[in-house]
Parts: sequence; structure tokens; C-alpha cells
Amino acid sequence: MKLLGHVRRFLIVGATLGLMMPQVTFAGERTNSPIRDVALQQGSSLRGEVLSMQGQRSAGKTISLATNGEVVAKAVTGADGKFVVSGVTPGVYSVVVDNTPSTVRLWSGAAAPPSATPELLLVEQEPQVVRGMHGDHFPQWDHPLLVSGLLVTAGLIGGIIGYNIKDDAS
Repeated sequence: MKLLGHVRRFLIVGATLGLMMPQVTFAGERTNSPIRDVALQQGSSLRGEVLSMQGQRSAGKTISLATNGEVVAKAVTGADGKFVVSGVTPGVYSVVVDNTPSTVRLWSGAAAPPSATPELLLVEQEPQVVRGMHGDHFPQWDHPLLVSGLLVTAGLIGGIIGYNIKDDAS
């Protein structure tokens, strides 16, 4: 009988914690694509092309190159949908076109792995709306203080419910 009471309390705490966690927590990564390796061309330039979802070349699109949340370079596609960003140093960057980010790892020509492409191909995508939110307006659910607070709150609620169940059984 005592074991059943412990199991019941465990299930109550687990259910409470499950209800408190947002679905976004279990959705996994929100990235559109994995990190792609790109070899820089002569003059430390990043070359690429932007296509629409239908495969048409996209002219006049602004491409932003950012690292650590800071935009370090911008370029605009020409009539052929191609762009060039000069003076780029090797490293990991976020390339954004029409609010759609892609993560790329840029390599100098000599150090690039065999899988690195000489040009970056970007495909425009429609903005995704998730549960009525647009873009990256999600709270930071992986922040340690928030997770700790949620766990403590779930434990308190579960303990209160368990204590009240114990009183009702007496």
C-alpha cells in the first residue's frame, strides 16, 4: 500500500512537470539545415547564389554574414542571383537571406576538407509560424535558472498534491 502511494506521487509529479514543459522543448533543433562547409575563394571571398523555392534565380536579395550575433558583412545578389562577400576570415558564420538563417563553416582554400563546396547555394524559404509565433521569438527554455525554477515549482506542486491525497486517504 505504501509503494502504491509512492508510485502515485511520482506519477503526479511527472505529470505536473510534463504539463509545465512547453512543446518547443521536445521539438529538437530549429535549424533549417546542418552546418555546411564552404571553401573561400581567392581574396578570402565567399561566393554563392540565391534561388527561389521554384528554382529561379533571386535578384536583389540582401545576404548578411554574422558571427556571434554581430553582422560582419553584407552583399546583394545580382541579376543572376549570385553574390560575393570579400575579405572574410575562416570560421563559423550565420548567413541570413530573407530572415532565413543558415549556418556555414568557412575554410581557407588550403585547409578546406574535401567535402567543402566552392560556392554557397541558398534557397529562399517562407517564414515558419510555430504555435502562433513568428521567427525566433521563443523564450530561452534551456536557461539553467528557468529549468531549475520549473523543477522546483513542479516538485512543490507535486508535493502539495501528494500531501493532500495523503490527508484524504486518512
